[in-house]
Amino acid sequence: MRKPVFVFLTLCMLIYPFAVAWALSQGQWLWLSAGLMLVALLRYFLNPDTLFAPLTLLALFCGGLSLLLKDSFWLKFYPVLMSLGSFVIFAMTLKYPPSMIERFARLHQDDFPESARQWTKRVTQVWCGFFIINALIALVTVLFASNQIWAVYNGFISYLLMGVLLLGEWVLRKRHQARHMADLS
Repeated sequence: MRKPVFVFLTLCMLIYPFAVAWALSQGQWLWLSAGLMLVALLRYFLNPDTLFAPLTLLALFCGGLSLLLKDSFWLKFYPVLMSLGSFVIFAMTLKYPPSMIERFARLHQDDFPESARQWTKRVTQVWCGFFIINALIALVTVLFASNQIWAVYNGFISYLLMGVLLLGEWVLRKRHQARHMADLS
């Protein structure tokens, strides 16, 4: 039961920008504010990971302010805060190791040489840069773009950029690992 609910919640977050754009065009965005809060709470109760709890609080903040103030701005501002929140979380792991990417890597690999730690630290720094740039672009779309452009950037382009970054990191990591193995031979 837990996995299907988690998949559903992930899909909700992926389609969020398009749901907001549609709801704004229909003048029916208040229900989406409550939905954002519900999805955030369900996600938290399914996985009360304290590292990512601030993202849940930011979702509750945006949904709550949108409902309380009856202002759709906060629904559109949500991706900006998610990028800034992700930046803070990733940056904190640089200050208090292991880095975020090392934490992810350790889910699949226990033996972790020092060269891998340095690599994952650099990749975490790259992600921090990505989150800052993404937050700035998302903010520009909130303040100056149409709802459609906002939805396309925050619901497609930013995810595409994350995918390119993930794929690029994976390719470079495999090359780095192969080079490291060759150096050991």
